[in-house]
Amino acid sequence: MIIELPDTECLDRVISENRHFFSQHKCYAFEGEMGVGKTTIIQKILQMHGVKQLQGSPTYSIINEYQSNDGFDLYHLDCYRIKNDLEAFELGLEELLNKKNPIFIEWPEKISTFLPSDTIWLRLNVSENHIRTIEIADEY
Repeated sequence: MIIELPDTECLDRVISENRHFFSQHKCYAFEGEMGVGKTTIIQKILQMHGVKQLQGSPTYSIINEYQSNDGFDLYHLDCYRIKNDLEAFELGLEELLNKKNPIFIEWPEKISTFLPSDTIWLRLNVSENHIRTIEIADEY
């Protein structure tokens, strides 16, 4: 499935229309070049879950933990700085990814060894005319 985002105003509508999809207790792997909008989309999804105090991208902390309106934990990971599997393991990512909570990951290719087999992949792109697209796939 491909979702087109002609402007940022339509992002709230797209997230709202796909609320059920983004509420599954799964791992969501957001793939795309720097500046394509991964953090923005993840923050909109977190807001949909009732998160009010967003901490920004976890580029340096790697993991931000939040609680939804429904009382379950949500995780936002930014794996850009992870250098290898050993570092990911030492951070406890294998254990975290097995929790079966909604987990939204930027730069998932850095920890692909640890991702569950049912990870949902979202590939973000920007066309030459500045239209963003999200391609949703169930495999890497």
